[in-house]
Amino acid sequence: MKTNFTKLLSVCFFLLLGYGVMAQDIRSVGETHAYTVTPENGSNTFAWTVSGSQGSDWAITAGALDQASVTINWQKPGTYNLSFTETEAHGGLNCSTRKTATVTVNADFDVVIADAAIALNCATPAATTDVTFVLTKTNGDNDWTFDYTTVGLGTELTGNDVAASGGTHNLVISLNNVSDGSDQTFKVQISDVKDSFGNLTVSGDEETSNVTIYGLPNTGNITF
Repeated sequence: MKTNFTKLLSVCFFLLLGYGVMAQDIRSVGETHAYTVTPENGSNTFAWTVSGSQGSDWAITAGALDQASVTINWQKPGTYNLSFTETEAHGGLNCSTRKTATVTVNADFDVVIADAAIALNCATPAATTDVTFVLTKTNGDNDWTFDYTTVGLGTELTGNDVAASGGTHNLVISLNNVSDGSDQTFKVQISDVKDSFGNLTVSGDEETSNVTIYGLPNTGNITF
């Protein structure tokens, strides 16, 4: 009986030391991914451990840390250690197997602003002209904010912490047309672009090319 217990203890000892290593996993910031291990016995005890801080570096969106599958949303870039332990109880003796992986989360949240696609139109006095600039997001959280300012107008138009959601956002600049016949030429700059996790964009501040709203000729009245 003593010999059998010694053999069992030896097996458990080597199982604990000899854990398997999974290939390195590479993700984007803001990405959600499911991690699953096939256990030997569904009645065993399971435990996931993840380095970093839950709720700020990563969050669980499905499954649980004590289940065979867990889905993680990676909120901050960095390198994380992910491990799974399955423990089997044998009376007063617990035998465990541990699987580990390294998860690299890239800092690849970005937002770019495109030049305005506007038809050539003459600006009618006492009216407004709307110019639309499309912002496109990659990676990061679904919700994000940005600041903007026009450059080139007599009175610049600005916005702070403009809320956006999803992969694209239409920024509409509404200009009051002038009545003196002059053209209005301007561009748009975006800055302080960040997602709800606090990640800033890779490209930083961005600006468009100039766009021009053409004024009508300021023709004088007929003189008699």
